[in-house]
Amino acid sequence: METTHVSTHVSGQRRFIFTAAFIIIFCCSASAAFSVFADTLVQATGATASQVALTLTIYQFFMAAFGILSGRIIDHSSPKKLMYVGGAIFGLGWFLGAFAHNLWFLYLSIGVLAGTGNGLLYNPALLTTLKWFPEKRGTISGLLLGAASLGPLVLAKAGAWLCATMGAAGLMPIGATYLILVWLVGWLMASPETPAAATQTPATTGMAPKEMLTSLTFWLLLSLFAIACTAGIMLIGSLSTIAQMQLELTPLVAANFVVVNTLANFFGRMITGRAVDRLGETKTLLFILCLTIIGLAGLRFAENIAIFTIFLIILGASFGGVLVVFPTLTGKTFGAKFSGTNYGIMFFGYAIGALIGPQIATLTMHANQGTHAYYGSYLVAIGVAVVGILIDLYLMHQGIGQHTENGGN
Repeated sequence: METTHVSTHVSGQRRFIFTAAFIIIFCCSASAAFSVFADTLVQATGATASQVALTLTIYQFFMAAFGILSGRIIDHSSPKKLMYVGGAIFGLGWFLGAFAHNLWFLYLSIGVLAGTGNGLLYNPALLTTLKWFPEKRGTISGLLLGAASLGPLVLAKAGAWLCATMGAAGLMPIGATYLILVWLVGWLMASPETPAAATQTPATTGMAPKEMLTSLTFWLLLSLFAIACTAGIMLIGSLSTIAQMQLELTPLVAANFVVVNTLANFFGRMITGRAVDRLGETKTLLFILCLTIIGLAGLRFAENIAIFTIFLIILGASFGGVLVVFPTLTGKTFGAKFSGTNYGIMFFGYAIGALIGPQIATLTMHANQGTHAYYGSYLVAIGVAVVGILIDLYLMHQGIGQHTENGGN
């Protein structure tokens, strides 16, 4: 009877923790609101569009860097304090963005502060929750990353309304809302207790970060993470522009593809989470990369909205799954004891892809070719995905990321 009571208590507690993490990760998709305010911030700072866009690069760098620090903290203590500190810094960064009348203050507020706050929130919320669900880590990872897909839909709409009615000052209620939401649920975040007798279970053993960094497996996984992200981000990052040029659409019509991609991203993450639990991480990644190639090839030859939409859904769904796979893959490969720090380091693979993907797309785009302007970009992205498949096949051969019956690490 006592065991049933404890089991029910744990089941109820982990539902609360999942809900808190879902809300926090939803807030962490805040960068979607930035694009809505981009033109307003160009006017407010007197900077160029490319200079203002650099804010997001700074944001992503500090997110990744502080993701390592926050991961190290949750490896040794409760994530609760991080939620309060991270929520305050994150909300303050976006709030202060409303007062950015020069470029450097914009970089400091949204780039450094908001990026730092994101880094202190995202990894701890995700990884702490995964510890509570060892039997279905992939499914839970997919559900939580789904929050990051839904966030842009809501935030972009709310941000557009606030920007139209308040200008740059619309960032103030956004920042305040982020802080309030994170603080409202942050107190729920806690690591599961590890029984004293279970000192050698998978949850309490693992490879230290220094040891991980010296292994070939880590560098192959980091490269695979960067490659899988690069192949998708190259085209997704320029989606509206591509649709306008390739299908000769107006910006208003082309913007609908961003919504299509976001929804495909969401459902792709749901499906990927289940696939990880059933197939294992590397086999799931193989399917993701193959679908990425199919999506890219189909988009290259798409000449009407219907065909473009079909292959965009394939590409969006496959790209959405990449972030779902790597938290569980990192924990399974290097153990759970240092999973916070280790995934924080591994997350730099995403940052690399987010940085170089759009740059490659820009360099391989030829505007003078009209509707064929991005044909070269498609081919490069396909080539990148093929390299990813080769790395993934090698890792599968080495037994990395294979399905296990318990679904845990």
